[in-house]
Amino acid sequence: MFRTKYLLLFLLSILCVCGEKPVKQTQSDLYLGIDKVSYLTGKFNSPGPLAPVILEENAKEHFLRPDVKKALHKMINDFEDSKPSSYKQHIFLVSSFRNFSHQKGIWESKYTGKKAMRVPITGKAPEEIINLILEFSSAPGTSRHHWGTDFDLNALDNAYFESNGKGKILYDWLKENASKYGFCQPYSSLSTRNNKGYQEEKWHWSYAPISNQLTKEWVKSFQSGEIKLAGSFMGAKVLGDRALDYVRSINPECEKISSQNL
Repeated sequence: MFRTKYLLLFLLSILCVCGEKPVKQTQSDLYLGIDKVSYLTGKFNSPGPLAPVILEENAKEHFLRPDVKKALHKMINDFEDSKPSSYKQHIFLVSSFRNFSHQKGIWESKYTGKKAMRVPITGKAPEEIINLILEFSSAPGTSRHHWGTDFDLNALDNAYFESNGKGKILYDWLKENASKYGFCQPYSSLSTRNNKGYQEEKWHWSYAPISNQLTKEWVKSFQSGEIKLAGSFMGAKVLGDRALDYVRSINPECEKISSQNL
């Protein structure tokens, strides 16, 4: 069970979805009643069909699909049960669902230089700026955070999860056990993804039984022209079809997870 100080928050979060009809993992409700393209590109607002997730007191609002929330709570509960008594780190959310507008704000703050990146953008061409953004940030309309299946845990810093980092025990446990609950790390080391896509993000986890389907649907919709990015954010024309590679370049271990495995 959760440690006592977290039990109340866990119960409150569960109560938020009491009485909700379970979400079946079928094509008909894959988009939770929202237009397909709107769902795939994050053009809807929370909570909408998503469920609130409360893991810590006074945290900012987080929203995930109800089926993802249920699996996350089970995983957190089991982690708390199995972790060493001396280990003080808990699982908490840094980021979860982000709609198109939110992602556009992140993207354009980097594109214009308002938000610092690894190196300054002064004097750089649009292509160079986009290359820098794409190291860790998705273009609006392409982010997995649009789907309510993906979330960032604890710290947006790989070092937190490595060697002597505070999250090393947590990360090792996730690597060993997260797939049992349907979760995978979509942005594993680049070497596992043919050196394509975003840099490794040890904090980013995805509910694969649903996100695998949504990835395929996004790719099909982009290739068919249903999803159009041109003109919807700064640098969209320069990004062009490269968006496709970044959506597709996912940890191959994610594809091994399905609802039948759980």
